Amino acid sequence: MTPANVTGKQEDLPTIDSLAGEVGTLGQRLTGKGKLTPRELRALWNRRLRPFWRQHIEMYRALAHRFLEHGDNYLASEVADEGAQFFGDDVALILTRALAAARSGAPLATQDLLLRKQGVLANAAEAKSLLARTCKDLWKASADRSYLEKAFEFYHLDYTTTGGDRTFPGVNAASMSLFLGRDGEAARIAGEVRAILHQRKDPPGYWESVTNAECLLVCRRLEEARAAYSAAAQAGSVPYAHLAATRTQARLLLAHLGGAEREFDECFPLPSIIAFTGHRVDAPQRPVPRFPEALAPAIKERIRESIVHAKAGFGYASAASGADILFLEVMQEAGLETYVHLPLSESEFIRQSVEDSNSPGWLDRYRAVTSNATEFNFSESEGPLVFDYGNRLLLGAACQHARQLDSEIRLLAVWDGRPGNGAGGTADCVAMAREAGQIVEVIHLDGADAIPAPAPPVMESADQLLAILTLSLKQDDQAEKRLAAIVARCEPVHREIAGARAKLFFRTPDAAAQAAETIATELGAQLTTALGLHAGPVKIGMHPLTGGRVIRGPHAEKSDEFAALDPSGVIYASSAFAALLALASRRGDRCEFLGYRVLRTGAPREPVFRLVS
Repeated sequence: MTPANVTGKQEDLPTIDSLAGEVGTLGQRLTGKGKLTPRELRALWNRRLRPFWRQHIEMYRALAHRFLEHGDNYLASEVADEGAQFFGDDVALILTRALAAARSGAPLATQDLLLRKQGVLANAAEAKSLLARTCKDLWKASADRSYLEKAFEFYHLDYTTTGGDRTFPGVNAASMSLFLGRDGEAARIAGEVRAILHQRKDPPGYWESVTNAECLLVCRRLEEARAAYSAAAQAGSVPYAHLAATRTQARLLLAHLGGAEREFDECFPLPSIIAFTGHRVDAPQRPVPRFPEALAPAIKERIRESIVHAKAGFGYASAASGADILFLEVMQEAGLETYVHLPLSESEFIRQSVEDSNSPGWLDRYRAVTSNATEFNFSESEGPLVFDYGNRLLLGAACQHARQLDSEIRLLAVWDGRPGNGAGGTADCVAMAREAGQIVEVIHLDGADAIPAPAPPVMESADQLLAILTLSLKQDDQAEKRLAAIVARCEPVHREIAGARAKLFFRTPDAAAQAAETIATELGAQLTTALGLHAGPVKIGMHPLTGGRVIRGPHAEKSDEFAALDPSGVIYASSAFAALLALASRRGDRCEFLGYRVLRTGAPREPVFRLVS
C-alpha cells in the first residue's frame, strides 16, 4: 500500500475487491497443503487485514493450526484468542487454544479453559482427551497417583464413547493403564487399538503409525516399536511439535519399562536450539586486537561446522557486527529459523553495535539478517545493564522454546577466553549459561593478538537488575503484621509501601517467586489484587525530600500492570520475568503461559504468564 500512497496514482490504489481477493488467496494458502515457514506465517499474521479476516473464521482456524504444528504455541494462542473475539465460542478455536496452552506447559490454564467451555465442547471428541492430557501432565509434575487415575478415566471414557477416531484416546488409555500397574488391561486395550488400525484401508499417516508403535511399546515389543517409530518419523515432513510429543511419550514409557528413557531418541529427528553470543569485529580505535575483520570468513565456517554438528534448527542471537551477524547468516543460509533479540532500541543498537566497525558493509548485512529473521524484538531499556539484561532475556527465551519442544539447548560462543570489559559481554553470557547448566561450545579466536587484555574497569553504578513484586492488601492490622513477618523472612533488598499497595524488590527471580508464593498461600483472603511479577534494570537513587532510597524507571512500575489483572490472589508475571526464571530457577518454579492481554488503555496486547510451583 505504500507505493500507492507515494505515487497517488488512482490505478495503484487498492480496492475492496482487490483486498478481498488478496484475503481469498491467502486463505487458500493457509488451508491448503503447501509448506509455509514460521517466518512466512508470522509475516502473514503481522500484515493481516482485520476487517476482512473477521469475516473468515477458517483463516483463524488454519493459521492457529499452522503455528501449533511448528511449535509456536504462544502465537497459536494469540490467533485463537483474536478469532474468539470476532466469532465467539468456536469449538475448533477453543480446542486449538487449549492444546497450545497444554503444549506450552500450562496444564492448569488448559483445565480452566476446558472446564469453562465444557458446554460448548460437549460433543467435541478431542475435549476429553485434552482434559486427560492435563491430568497426565500434572501427574508427571507431582507424581500424585490421583492425577494418573483421572487421566486414565478421561482417556478410557473418550475411547469407549467417542463416535470419532478411537485410536488416539485408546492408545493413551493403554499407556495410563500400564503406568497404573495394570499390565493385562494395558495389553488388551493396545491390542484392540492395533486391530482398529489394521482394519483401515487407507495408508497410515503419521499419527496412525506412531499409535501402532506406542501399542507395541506398551506390549513390551521394543524392537518392533523402535522400527515403527523410525518409519513413522521418516515417512515425510513431520512437524516438530508432533515429533516432540511422540518422543516425550516414548521416553515416559521406556522409563516405566525399566529401560533407558532416551533409547529411542534417534528415531525422532528433532533439531537443537542454539543460543549465540560472540565478539564484535574490532573497531578501528581498538588498541589490542581481538577479532580482526580478516578472521571473519574463517570464523563463519567454524560456526557453520558447529551448527551442522549440533543439528541446529532454531537460533537465538543479537545482531551486532561480527560474530552475531555471521551466526545469523549461517543459520539463514541453511534455511533454519532465527530469533533476533536486541537489548536496545533499534536505532540506538545500530549506533552502538553496528555502525562503528571497520567495514560499512556490516550495516547492510545487519539489515539483511534482521529482515529475514523469523522473529525480531528490541527493548526500550536504557542504562549500563541493558546488555546484561538482553543476554538474560535471550537465554531465557531460548530455554522456554526448548522446554516447549522438549529439545536440547546449547550456547555457542565466539570468545577469546578473557574476562569482558563490563556487564553483558560474551564472557558474562558464557558464565551465565554454564551456571544454568547449559551445554556451552566455544569457538576460540585463535588468530587474535595474544597480549593480555587490561583488567575491566570497576563500574560504580546505581543501576541494578532486580525482580519486582507488587500486591495490595486489606488495611487490617493483623494482615499487615503477617505480611511484615513474611517480608522479613524473604529479605527483599528494598520495599515501598503506598497505602494498601506494597512493592518488594529482590536480587533474583527465584527470591521474588518464593515471596509471591508464600504471600499468596498465607494471605490469599486478605489480598485485594493479584500479585504482579516483573524483572528488569532499575535506577536506584535518593529522594530529595525524605533522604530515603527510591527506585525508578519503567521497569520499576511494570509489575503494577500485572497486579491489576483479575482475579485477585493469582500470581501473574511478565514475559521478561518468565524468561529470567526459566534461565535461573533453582527451586523448580516456572511460569505457564495464559495468553495475550491489554494491560493498559491504548497499549498493544502483551503475553501474560502465571507462576506455578
